[in-house]
Amino acid sequence: MMTLSHLPFQGFLSDRARYARAIVVNAFAVFDDGSGAAIYAGGQFTQAGGVSASRIAKWDGTSWSALGSGITGGSFPFVSSLAVFDDGSGTALYAGGYFSTAGGVPANNVAKWNGTSWSPLGGGTNDGVGTLAVFDDGSGPALYAGGDFSTAGGVPASSIAKWDGMSWSSLGTGMYGTVYALAAFNGGGSALYAGGSFATAGGKASARIAKWTVVGDASTNHPDQR
Repeated sequence: MMTLSHLPFQGFLSDRARYARAIVVNAFAVFDDGSGAAIYAGGQFTQAGGVSASRIAKWDGTSWSALGSGITGGSFPFVSSLAVFDDGSGTALYAGGYFSTAGGVPANNVAKWNGTSWSPLGGGTNDGVGTLAVFDDGSGPALYAGGDFSTAGGVPASSIAKWDGMSWSSLGTGMYGTVYALAAFNGGGSALYAGGSFATAGGKASARIAKWTVVGDASTNHPDQR
């Protein structure tokens, strides 16, 4: 028999008055910072279990703790997505959302937590990151970000971009509209699926869902309306 039980979230606080009665946790991820696997929560709170924790917190099964000084900066900072990825320097937790600093370090809308400190991903993005996913396009696993940005690391990237651990790159011409969800799936070939409010993907008509596939040595972005 399965049962539901609560975690001691008392004290989760929102910053904006219109969310005061609807405290939101937007994302979860399981990550091991070296002290054992724990669940991490991201959202728009400023406390977790009575502990000061700015938009992101760790639950080790017993208590909540902060990740440094957390996520701050911008008119309404929050975390919307979390992902675990190894960029070659070790497995780390990545946070995407709407913010300008992480742990007091400038980080535009996406940042990396290595278990002890925060760092930016190059120049980040020029607008919000709504979703993160890990996908291997044949050149090795990389972190993909979707949102409503138009540049990533100063490179033109329309709503979707790839971070290989060193630099950002675009996925063709990207999407015309916002990307809210990403997932890797091998259904007759490895592909990255994107969902959102976009009307085109890679310059082709696409009704809110598309996939990025690898064909030979080339990657293509095209609709998937099956």
